[in-house]
This record gives sequence, structure tokens and C-alpha cells, in this order.
Amino acid sequence: MKSVERILKTFNGEPTDRVPMFDFLFQKDIFEETTGIRPESYDNCHAIDCAKALHHDMVMAFSGGDDNFEVQINEKGEYKDEWGTTFVKADSAWPIDAPMYFPFHDWESYKKMKFPNPTAPGRARGIEAAIEKNQGELAIASGVGGPFTTLWSLMGPEELLTQMHTEPDFIKHVITEVTDYLIAQAKFIESINPDVFTIAEDLGASAGPLMSPSMFHEFVLPQIERLVKSVKKPIFFHCCGNINLFFDDLVSLGLACIHPLQRTAHMDLRTIKEKYGDRITLCGNVDSSRTLPYGTVEDVELETLACLEIGKPGGRYILASDHSLHDGISVENIKRMFAVGLEHGRYEL
Repeated sequence: MKSVERILKTFNGEPTDRVPMFDFLFQKDIFEETTGIRPESYDNCHAIDCAKALHHDMVMAFSGGDDNFEVQINEKGEYKDEWGTTFVKADSAWPIDAPMYFPFHDWESYKKMKFPNPTAPGRARGIEAAIEKNQGELAIASGVGGPFTTLWSLMGPEELLTQMHTEPDFIKHVITEVTDYLIAQAKFIESINPDVFTIAEDLGASAGPLMSPSMFHEFVLPQIERLVKSVKKPIFFHCCGNINLFFDDLVSLGLACIHPLQRTAHMDLRTIKEKYGDRITLCGNVDSSRTLPYGTVEDVELETLACLEIGKPGGRYILASDHSLHDGISVENIKRMFAVGLEHGRYEL
């Protein structure tokens, strides 16, 4: 069975030969170990080679920047993106740099904003290269950020959450326009024809959700729903943190899969599987904060087996960490996790 078929069948709740595997490949060491190349930046084609070496069934292919926009990095490693958000380069955050300064905070500064071109030259190039290289083997996943995540990257999370209380009309106006932009970009990315569409929308922290259910329903859920309805491909929804209070709403949107079920944020795989496992595919839950970076190979094996024991029955489970393969996790532990998945994830057809 081809990997792309394995992923799509799992999304649909259909039988497969084994539990599919996936992860965000956010570590230079694992690229170097599997491909012989230590990348300066994330490359979709190198990611395919790395994913295949780990027996993954799906790989992230990120969209590119506008060819007409030139990134200028100062001596401190700081630079602005197309939106005007200032980032600082840091190896520990690779490949996603940390935002430091934001382009607007009120009506006056927002009026000066100029949104980037969602279909700009260069935006599609990396996805197209990945699709061509892949030749239909892995599931190619690509997409956009979610409305809340995109907006906080333009205002800062504290400012956004505060103004949801103090300036609700302003936030409703801006998040609607941001979602309009994301819908335009989503339609463009879908036209390139990835197998899976991704929405990255972090709504929780480790201790709990980032907002109350009432605020979520008032400001964020309607915009996520608009974005989801604009997409025809199966949607892989990435959402970190404790989102237990939002799970019913997210499942009701008709998403294909929710990732990463962060173990350290009280996302209990067994509880979620029992409640939602016949309605949506679940992906993740191997602890990337404790077990993978600090545990022994045996610890990783035991936790991987525990996830398979819960997730595997009835299908609709994809083995992955509960966030990403990031700096600080040993290559040995990464390889063992997926070796266990390959060995023990098989179904009897």
C-alpha cells in the first residue's frame, strides 16, 4: 500500500495495512543522519528524503515567499517578513524563527498595513517541487496558518487576547480580513494539488486553553469554520496545547485529523479516542517534551507501544510525537520510535 493511500484511507476510517506515521521534521540532526545534508533552511524536497528514511507516510511542504520581497538580516539576526513582523534567527527554534516585534496594535497602525500577495511568484515553487519529486508516494501536506495564529503573529499574543476584551469590534474586523486573506491563499495552495491541506492554529497552552469557550465561539470559531468550508481537500488540523474544551467544536467542523494531542497539556489519548475515535483521525501523543528528549530508548519504546495500543484499534490513528522532532531529541530516540511503529503498527488484513 502506498503511503498516500494509507494516509487517506486512515482519514476516512477505512482499513489499512499498518498505522501511518508522520512528524514535523524540525531538527537538523535528523536531516543529516537520514539524508547526509545539514540544511540551513527547511527544504521540502530534502524533507521527503528524510521522511522516507523514517518510514513516514506524510510530509509537510511549506509554501514560499514572494520573489519580489527581499529579506534583510541585521547583525543581531533580526529581520522582517512580508507582513512586517520582526523575527530573530535562533538555531534552537529552527526552522521557525521567533517573532519579537509586531506591525500593528490599533486602528491607526492597522490602516498602514499592506497584506502580502497570497498568490505571489515563488509562493508555490517549493510545493510544486515536492509534488514532482514525490511522484505520488508520500502524502504531501501543505496549507496555511489559522486565523487566530496568523493574527497574533501580527499583533502579539498578549495584545490580541487583551483586545478581544477591550476592543472587540476592532478584533472582529481584523480577524475577518485576515481570514479573507487566508481563504484566498488556501484556494491558491489547493490549486497546486497537495494531497492534504493543513491548518496550523494553536489555541492552547500546556496549562489550559488560551481563551474561554465563550471568547472562542465569539471571535475565533466562526473564522475557522469559514476557512475550513473554503477547502475541499481533507484537512489536517494542527493545534497545540490543552484544547479539551474546544474539541467538540473542532470535530463538528468535519476535519479529517487533529494533531498533536500534547501529552504535557493533559490531552489524554485514551479519553479522546473513546469519545471521538469513530469521527476523526487522531495524530500524535508521544511526549516530545520529556520522553523523547530525556528518556532512554526503552522509555521511548514503551510510550510508543502505549500509544499504539490505544490508537491502533479501529484505525483512525497516526503515530507521531506530540509536537515535532525538534532540537534536543536524540537521533537514536527518533529512529527507535518509528522502528517500533513500523514493527508493531501492522494490522491483520
